[in-house]
Amino acid sequence: MSTPVGVIGLGPMGANLALRLAEAGLDVVATSRSQGTREAAAREGVRVVDDVRALAGRLRAASPKPVVVVSLPSGPQVRAAVVDGLLADGGEFVVVDTSTCAPADARSLADDLHARGCAVVDAPVSGGPTAARAGSLSVMVGGTEADVAAADEVIRAFAGRVVVCGGPGAGQIAKACNQLVVTAGIAVVAEALVTASALGADPAAVREALLGGYAASRILELHGDRMLRRDFTLGAAARTQLKDIGIIRELTEGVVDNQVFEAAARAMEELVESGGGDLDHSAAVRIVERRAGHSLG
Repeated sequence: MSTPVGVIGLGPMGANLALRLAEAGLDVVATSRSQGTREAAAREGVRVVDDVRALAGRLRAASPKPVVVVSLPSGPQVRAAVVDGLLADGGEFVVVDTSTCAPADARSLADDLHARGCAVVDAPVSGGPTAARAGSLSVMVGGTEADVAAADEVIRAFAGRVVVCGGPGAGQIAKACNQLVVTAGIAVVAEALVTASALGADPAAVREALLGGYAASRILELHGDRMLRRDFTLGAAARTQLKDIGIIRELTEGVVDNQVFEAAARAMEELVESGGGDLDHSAAVRIVERRAGHSLG
């Protein structure tokens, strides 16, 4: 029999995680708060149930300690789904939290779940929905040795790279560092493309040239392309990036002075303040264009 796995959260990341896990041969059942996302996942072939308690019941009947993958926007939502939903009727689970949360939230959740006999790892990811579907995500893991071992099979079903960064909360520290780089990278790629265009060069050609040298990055490759095509349909929402910026600031206050990050963060804040919170975060190029008085297209 295939391993039973639950998925909580069926946004772009969660839905693609569910599909990937099913394609890897695992027995997946999923749910989300939104009927629309449940119906969309069901149309793709994912087996869905109406709520978290129903999911927990299905999993308890299939395994004494099933794995549940969580993909939600924030730490408080993860806690509500797991503590108030998944564990409401008892049972023991292995919780793999792929959400981006504050490290303190991850540690607090680990303390509570360990007291209930559950295993839990914080396993935030980088790579986006496309990498989730392809099974090539970079996964930053925090947890005890025993908990990491319990979650390993399922994590490796959607991961291209798995790095254990330390105990509970360490995966979220790594993800905060990842988001620091992503925030700065989006801003500087936008500035490079706008600068090229404003000085009279073809920004698409300049991007192509940069991809062959030290300036190459996934951000230049993927988000640079989005900026040039003006495609800001949702991949990762600017509003979510702003939440991550808040986590970074809270972690680093009084510890380090991240001036480059802060300059980039202001562009993301302006994007959200101007009504672009639900656009992909590559839409920060609009702020760079406005400041320069020059548009790419």
